[in-house]
Amino acid sequence: MKKQLLIVGAIAMSFASTKITAQEQEKSEKLDEVVVTATKIKTSKKNIGKVVYKLTSKQIEERQGKSLVEILNEVPGVEINGNQSNRGQNLGVYIRGGRNKQVAVLIDGVNVNDPSSIAGDFDLRQLDLNQIESIEVLKGASSVLYGSGAATGVINIILKKSSKKEFEGTFTTSFGSNRSAEHTKVAVDELQANFNFNGIVGKVDYLLGLNANSSSGLSAIESLDENNPNQEDKFYRQNALLRLGYNVTKKLRIGIEGSFNTFNNEFDSSFPAGDADFYANTKQDRAVFSTDYSYAKGQLKARAFFTDIDRESNSFGGSLFNGEVKGFEVFNSYRVANELSVITGITAQYQDMLQEASFSNIGKGTAKQHFYDPYVSANYSREGFNLNAGVRMNIHNEYGNHFVYNVNPSYNFEVLEEKNLKLFASYGTAFIAPTLSEIFNKADSVDQLQPEEDYTVEGGFEFDILDNLSINATYFYREETDKVVWNNGRYLNNLGTFNLKGIETNVVYNPTKELTILADYTYININGGTSLINLPKQKFGLRANYQVAPKTFTSVSYRFTGERETFGSTLDSYSLVDLFVNHKIMKDKITLFGSLTNVLNENFQDVNAYTARGRNFNLGLKVQF
Repeated sequence: MKKQLLIVGAIAMSFASTKITAQEQEKSEKLDEVVVTATKIKTSKKNIGKVVYKLTSKQIEERQGKSLVEILNEVPGVEINGNQSNRGQNLGVYIRGGRNKQVAVLIDGVNVNDPSSIAGDFDLRQLDLNQIESIEVLKGASSVLYGSGAATGVINIILKKSSKKEFEGTFTTSFGSNRSAEHTKVAVDELQANFNFNGIVGKVDYLLGLNANSSSGLSAIESLDENNPNQEDKFYRQNALLRLGYNVTKKLRIGIEGSFNTFNNEFDSSFPAGDADFYANTKQDRAVFSTDYSYAKGQLKARAFFTDIDRESNSFGGSLFNGEVKGFEVFNSYRVANELSVITGITAQYQDMLQEASFSNIGKGTAKQHFYDPYVSANYSREGFNLNAGVRMNIHNEYGNHFVYNVNPSYNFEVLEEKNLKLFASYGTAFIAPTLSEIFNKADSVDQLQPEEDYTVEGGFEFDILDNLSINATYFYREETDKVVWNNGRYLNNLGTFNLKGIETNVVYNPTKELTILADYTYININGGTSLINLPKQKFGLRANYQVAPKTFTSVSYRFTGERETFGSTLDSYSLVDLFVNHKIMKDKITLFGSLTNVLNENFQDVNAYTARGRNFNLGLKVQF
């Protein structure tokens, strides 16, 4: 009953707020950022009833030398466990307490996953930051638009776009150290190089990206004997991306995109923890075919995609995995009136896998699943009031039909001399489909594994207090049932209930044109989430960006990560200070950059028993031609 009262009260509050005129709203929206992930179409952040965190191309450039997972870990409310460890470390991705299988990863809006992995998730280690234009992080239940895996959040990675010139290119290279806090010897352990060529010739736009990087210097498992350190575990990655588009008319574009990603990593034994000569090789081939058609009142978009993933390892007697995904999505956005737009769509996936491991032996073709998900979402905006609502039906061949929905009102009104205050609330349900590994390794007593079910309630505000000061804060409560758990070597649904609640807040302050100060704080209180290892209850970040001169940019950041529970023990909290600088020369054609991470050389553990990086440097340059 309390949940229903909260929702009704939030909606009533939104309607009761003071209205702003259409003219004032339009003026404010021109200054507002545009995002796509929250609604699948370009929408002003002001008209979205959630906080969408966007990393722009400029902000990504300000973090040159870091990896994708390192900068994602700086996003308020996001925890990438393992990002401070050896480059080949498996990653735990958490948004609002949701683990890997509850966080959807998109590339240009297309859901990517690996059906052969236990969690069915996408491996973020495969992507290189130099091929990324921007990143949008949407938090909260998002299954209506993005289906299974979007129970707690969505990470939408938007790749670089083609230049409007016939030819444009960049070359980026860097080198740096990769040492623990105990071993501070200055050495070059990491190298990376990236080429990017793009442009438009006639009606054809193209982009070619090539990347390679290598890392050594760190052992995966922390050495217990300083006089007899573990051997280093190396990591090597290379990828290629090719995208071609043909503009048939001004309204119609067709495209094809292909990518090849491979990485090799050495790792140690975790059961029991100790030095070992284990290695793993991973290869992913991915293709996407797209069609975009614009008409007077809307857009029609179609995507067909294919992914093939191979993984092999020599650990514990050797293992081999293969995952294959074929799918499509078609959706249409139609503006019914100036105030109302409707999105209707359908997505489908056909998944297959092979597993040859000590815990499972499943031949290809014997473990398949497929689903079809029709959905509809409506966006209404009038005089400051915004409402997003939608429904989705998951039609699955293993467990039948599953229905989810969301309601998300918000209201913008003017206070303090044309300063905007947005209040928002939402209620959304979500689901997490069992993975192929879970379905075909279920307990003998289980007839069918059911999808995990979530609902999330949230409310908050965004407030432009001054021309140079803004703040947002969100309170959320999430409840989860039917969690799929591992029990005596097989999977079954845990009939218990797990819940969490927390707050996220973010402040941006520009005291001068040259200086920007950003601060964020996240608090999560978990009840019954014994599987949520390595998730800190508190996390705090502070960052200062300063344009020292027209050609020189500097940044210093501080991040505190609180205590984490892991397999019955507690990992201590830790604090990291990072420095960054870049300088442009030769008419801005060349950018020199450098960074110093973990400046205070704090000794900590990101993952229990695993080595974390100490003080390290990175130097590089980017050439535009």
